[in-house]
Amino acid sequence: MIRSVQYWRAIAALTVVIAHILLHPMPFPDPTYRRLGSFGVLLFFVISGFIMVYTTGRGRFDPADFLRRRIERVAPLYWLVTFAVAMMAIVTPSLLRNTTFSFQQLLLSCLFIPYARADGEIVPLMKLGWSLNYEIFFYILFATTFRLTAVQRVASMAGGFLFIILLGQMIGFTQPIAYFYTQPVILSFCVGMGIGLCILNEQLWRKMPGPIFWAILAALLFTAGFMVTPDAAVNMATDACFTLASAAMLLFGLRVKSGIAPSPVGLFLGDISYAIYLVHMYVVAAVALIVSRLFGAPSLLLTIPLTIGITIAVSGLVHHMFEKPVRRWFRAQHVRRTAAST
Repeated sequence: MIRSVQYWRAIAALTVVIAHILLHPMPFPDPTYRRLGSFGVLLFFVISGFIMVYTTGRGRFDPADFLRRRIERVAPLYWLVTFAVAMMAIVTPSLLRNTTFSFQQLLLSCLFIPYARADGEIVPLMKLGWSLNYEIFFYILFATTFRLTAVQRVASMAGGFLFIILLGQMIGFTQPIAYFYTQPVILSFCVGMGIGLCILNEQLWRKMPGPIFWAILAALLFTAGFMVTPDAAVNMATDACFTLASAAMLLFGLRVKSGIAPSPVGLFLGDISYAIYLVHMYVVAAVALIVSRLFGAPSLLLTIPLTIGITIAVSGLVHHMFEKPVRRWFRAQHVRRTAAST
């Protein structure tokens, strides 16, 4: 794995954590904090698009093996957290703000199928699973390009995404699935795919600007994302700024990858970034509840480092006690099946 990509994964996860720590005590979401969380998710999407192109290479790939690996990577921990949220919704619903339980919602959540809650929000039982619905959608469409070259793959995916976005804008879908998958946010994957294509082309990669250019561009675009359309929390303009800022950050890291010193902490946080993303909201809620009862209205100088520290500790345990054993088990099953078929 490219070292800088692991660092960006860690930063993306921690950015979302900080945004939710800041948002949790507020009766109404603050636009600035919402944008901070949106940036973290978009950084994940750009990284995902890059990794899919970079790891599948210039030619064909096995679509069944590709999807198997992606499902094994994404689904088990998400399903575990989803079932935990479902149990909380049944046993202690007062601990959850807007989440109620139904078997239909549980089934749709586990199958990564978007649906609208009673309040109209298109999110699964585990709220942050909305981003995984997009990830699975991206993986499925990406797998259909297995016969194409890398250039054809990226071009067809970008063209397909642009088509369904334009279709959604023209028709104005209200049905949750159609509305959800025709949002412009899916173009973030294409931006990452474009970066993957650049790095696969050695001649083009050598002609790309140096790291200072990308660092400055990333800073400007990140700042612009908080300044445009101040009357709205998140929209196409903010998504565009944050997506391009994420791309510039990724390019900066790729251009200096040989000069980035290995950081055990950074690599560890990158390894557990998926666990951080999935479990942190419940750590945020628990810490806020306990600290408020002990100290009243505590300062953010206390709650932010405390919550981040506990989130990292819990996520590290989840990663080592669940994610890694599950991956080893899947790997062993695959080796066994391969050996049996030869």
